[in-house]
Amino acid sequence: MKIRYLLFLLFIISRLYAYQNFHGCCLAPDNLTGWIVTIDSIIVLKTTDGGAHWFEQPNNAAARKFFDITCRNNLKVWTCGILGEVTHTSNGGQTWIHQVQGLAKYATRIEFIDDTLGWAVCGDGVVGRTTDGGSYWEQIFTPYAQAEFYGVSFVDAYEGWAVAGWPDSLDIAQGKIVHTTDGGFNWDSLYFSPIYEDFFDVHFFNNTNGIVVGGNEQDYSPIIWKTTNGGNTWNPIQAPANAYYLRALDFVDNLNGWAVGRFGTIIHTTDGGNSWTFQNNPATTTLFDVNFSDALHGIACGYNIILYTTNGGNAWNIGEVNGINEVSKRELGSGKLEVYPNPFREKTEIRYTIHDTRYRIQDTRCMIQDGKQYPSLAIYDVSGRMVKSFNLESCILYHESVIFWDGTDDSGRRLPSGVYFIRLETDEFKKNEKVTLLK
Repeated sequence: MKIRYLLFLLFIISRLYAYQNFHGCCLAPDNLTGWIVTIDSIIVLKTTDGGAHWFEQPNNAAARKFFDITCRNNLKVWTCGILGEVTHTSNGGQTWIHQVQGLAKYATRIEFIDDTLGWAVCGDGVVGRTTDGGSYWEQIFTPYAQAEFYGVSFVDAYEGWAVAGWPDSLDIAQGKIVHTTDGGFNWDSLYFSPIYEDFFDVHFFNNTNGIVVGGNEQDYSPIIWKTTNGGNTWNPIQAPANAYYLRALDFVDNLNGWAVGRFGTIIHTTDGGNSWTFQNNPATTTLFDVNFSDALHGIACGYNIILYTTNGGNAWNIGEVNGINEVSKRELGSGKLEVYPNPFREKTEIRYTIHDTRYRIQDTRCMIQDGKQYPSLAIYDVSGRMVKSFNLESCILYHESVIFWDGTDDSGRRLPSGVYFIRLETDEFKKNEKVTLLK
C-alpha cells in the first residue's frame, strides 16, 4: 500500500508541475474554442467555453516540448517548439500529425495568415516557411545567426517583420528588428540594439504602421515602440507606471490591442498603440502569451496561471484545469517568492507570500505553533554562506509582503558584485531565487 500511495503522490505532483509553465495560447474566432501549450512538457490543453475550463488533449505526434500554438479556427491548429518541431491538427485536436522537426534548436513563434501560408521563427536566426499548410516547411537561414527570434508579423504573402531578444541572458546587443519583402527568403536589418534591450513580439497593421514590445534586462522596464514608416524609424511609447518587461502582443483590429509580461503585467490600448492602460488581474508571475478573438474575448497564460476575459480585460478571471486545480488550490509547496529588479545595482524588492497551513492565523500574522519556527528569509553567496537574514515574525499570511535589499550584509557592509541566492523557508516548503548584484 505504501508503494502504491507513493506512486500516486508522485503522479499527482508530476502532473501539477507539468502544468506550471503555460507558454503559448490561441483563441478561435468562435470565442469559445482555444488551446494552450506548456514549455515544461508535451501537454496540450483545450477549452470549449472561452477559457473558463481546460482539459488535457493528447498530442501523440509531438516528441518535444512546446513554445507556441496558433489556430485559424476551431479546427485548424499548429504548435511549434523544441528542435523546431511543428505539429498540426485539422479536426480540433482529435488527432495530430507531425509536420517537421529540425528547423532549429527551437521554434518560438508560429503564425499563419491563411490556411496555407505560415511562418515559424526560431533560434539561431532561422525562419521556417510553408505555403501548403505545413506539409512542407522550408528552412531559411537569415544573415543573423546570433538572433533569437521570438516574434513575427506578416501583412501579406511577401512583407513581414521579425524581432529577437534573449530573456534572462544579461547579454547586450540581443535586441533585433528585421524585415522581408519576399516572403521571408531574404531579410534586412532595421534596428540592432547595442544595449540590454530585448524584443519579443511585433504586430504590423499594414506595410507602414507597426508595434514592437519587449523590455530592458537591466531593470525589467517595458519597451513599446511604434513605427509609421515600415520600421525605418521607431518612436518610444509611454507604458503605464506599473508595467514591466513585455513578452507578447496581440491586436484584433487597428485600434484594440493587449500586451503581457513580467509580474502579471497586462496593458491595453484602444487607439492603435499610441497610449496604454494597465489592466488589473490575478497574476503575479510572468505572462508569456495573450490572444484575443475579438475586442471582448481573450485569454492569457504564464507561469502557473491561465486567465480569460469576456469584456476586453476589464475583468480577468483564472481558468481552471480539470484534475489539476484541485491539487493546486491546496498549493503544494505553497508560497511565492519574486525578486525585482534582477539584476540590480542599488536596491531590489523581494516579494513573498506564505500560505503555510502549519502556521495558525492570529490577526493574520505568522505565529509559532507546536514548536514550529517562524518563516525565514535569507540570502546566501555562491559558496553557501549566509550573508543576510530578515526577521519575518510580522509577516502577513496569504498576503504579499515586500522586503527591500540594498546589497549589504548583516553588518551593513556592501557585498561584492556577483550571484546570490534568496531562500524563503518554512517547515512545509523552501523556495529559492537567484539574484545578480551589479557594480
